[in-house]
Amino acid sequence: MKKILALLFAMVMVLSLFACTAKEAAEATEAPAEATEAPAEATEAPAEATEAPAATEAPAAAAVQRIIVWNNAITGLTASDQQRSEGDLRSAYSIKDVCDKCAITVGEKASVIGSDGYVGEEAASDLLLKYLTLEGENAPIVVGEEQDPDWAVWQVAYINFGSDVIMTSYKDKISVKDVFAAVGMAEAESYDFICTDEYTQNVVAADIADCYVSWVDGRIDGVVPGIGDYTLYNLLYIQPHVG
Repeated sequence: MKKILALLFAMVMVLSLFACTAKEAAEATEAPAEATEAPAEATEAPAEATEAPAATEAPAAAAVQRIIVWNNAITGLTASDQQRSEGDLRSAYSIKDVCDKCAITVGEKASVIGSDGYVGEEAASDLLLKYLTLEGENAPIVVGEEQDPDWAVWQVAYINFGSDVIMTSYKDKISVKDVFAAVGMAEAESYDFICTDEYTQNVVAADIADCYVSWVDGRIDGVVPGIGDYTLYNLLYIQPHVG
C-alpha cells in the first residue's frame, strides 16, 4: 500500500513540474504587447515669424527744376493798377499771366516766401487770381481785389509752385548759391542761364558760388564766370542743363 501511495505522489510531482515548465515556455514565447501607434507628431510645422514689410520711406520732395526771374518774366506783359488797401493802388502784374507765359507747372498748393523766410501757403488757384507789385512800401508784395490786405507776405522773395519757382530781384546783388539753397534746386553737373532773347550760358556746378543775379544799368542780369566784363542781359531762367 505504501508503495502505491509513493508512486502516486511521484506521478503528481512529475505532472506538476511539467505544467510549470509548459507555462514558463508559453510566457517566454509571447512578446509583451507594444504600442502599435507612434506618439502623434505635430502635423504642422510651427508657424515661422513672417518678416514685416520693410517700412517705406516717404518720397523726397521734388527738387526745383527751374528758377524764373520775375523782373524779366513780366517783359511784354501789361500792368494794371491793383488795390493794396483802400486808397492804395499800385501798378502790378498778374501772377497767372507770368505762369502762362513761362509755362509754369501749377499744382494744388503754392507758397509765397518773404525775404525773412516767412512762408504763406495757399491754394494755387487762389494765388493765380492775384497780382505782384514791385512798387511801394514792403514791395515786392501781392496785391489785388482777391488779396486780403490784412494777410500779406512783405518783401516777397519767392513764389514756389513746386518744380518751378519765381524769384524777385529786390536787392542790388543776389548770390545764386544762396538762391539754390533757399529753394532746394535740383543737383546737376551744370546749369543753363537763359536770357529773354534765349541766349544761353552754361555754368558748371563748381562755379555756381561765383554767380549772381544783379541790377546792371537798370536791367536784371546774370553775373557768371567765363564771360569777362560782360553780364547776361535780362536773365530769365536758371535750370539744370539737360544733355
